Amino acid sequence: MADDWVVRRLRPWIGPLGWAVSLYGFATFAWILRSQVQLNGGEAYDARAYILAARHLLAGEPLYASVAIGDPGAYRYPPIFALMLAPTALVPELVTIWVYRIACLVCLRYLVGSWRAVGWSLLLPPVWIELLALNVTLPIAAASRWALRDDRGATWLAAGAVLKYASVLLAPFVWAARPASRRHLLIGSGVVVAVILAHVVLDPGAWQAYVASLRQQASSSDAGPGVDWQLLHLVPSTTGDFTLRFALAAVLVVIAIRRRWGWLAYVAATIAVPTLWLARLAPLVGVPRLWWEERRDAEALATQPAGSGRMGPAPATT
Repeated sequence: MADDWVVRRLRPWIGPLGWAVSLYGFATFAWILRSQVQLNGGEAYDARAYILAARHLLAGEPLYASVAIGDPGAYRYPPIFALMLAPTALVPELVTIWVYRIACLVCLRYLVGSWRAVGWSLLLPPVWIELLALNVTLPIAAASRWALRDDRGATWLAAGAVLKYASVLLAPFVWAARPASRRHLLIGSGVVVAVILAHVVLDPGAWQAYVASLRQQASSSDAGPGVDWQLLHLVPSTTGDFTLRFALAAVLVVIAIRRRWGWLAYVAATIAVPTLWLARLAPLVGVPRLWWEERRDAEALATQPAGSGRMGPAPATT
């Protein structure tokens, strides 16, 4: 009885307190972002590398160079991504960066489910670091969530895997747990393969340079004067660390398939990125929402009459 009385007294304060913490998160991030704007207008470390790659492509300059981990302006993605970004070279850099930053905030809102939760997320260093640097982390995380919650979202898994290889780990889970998504997964994969093959035929030199850049990255060290505390690794070897984390993530995916835990497959895809910077953990803020939705779906499934035919961790929303 005493516990019930305490809960009744505290309940009216929970909502306002949650919003107060959220507003504090927004204010904290605004102060951090203001410092960035004063320094360089709000430039983004990673997004700037993509824009530079697009400019190099239009100017006929090489996309890839021998760089160390952490070097500014380093471009490590396929040449077709730079081709897709070519229009950004025709727009002022800061315009592109701020539009993309807003898009990443919207992706964050999609991952956590509300603007109040966005404020909470902004108190976590990986999230605000990611919103300063602007890698492709949050859009790919949003696409991953879509694939786990909607059959049509599987269409984009292959495209995400081209940029962040770890996204491929979601494919076996989606294939096993959401049979209705298989057609979308195959269509998306077929389109991506066809586009890449066509570009390889048209510009084989660019792809040869890309493969060479990956080899150079694989032989580089995860330690050194150019690497700060934001780089997380289990062993001081780029290839060794990626292999170890990918193997661990693969085990998590097997568990996720057996238990029908989409949230665990999502965690696996998050930690298995080629280079695990602190900001790459930002998508983990989407795990509580995924876990809660899957728990709710499981409870709803348990109350359905026997023989209703529903399968999978979540109702299809196609």
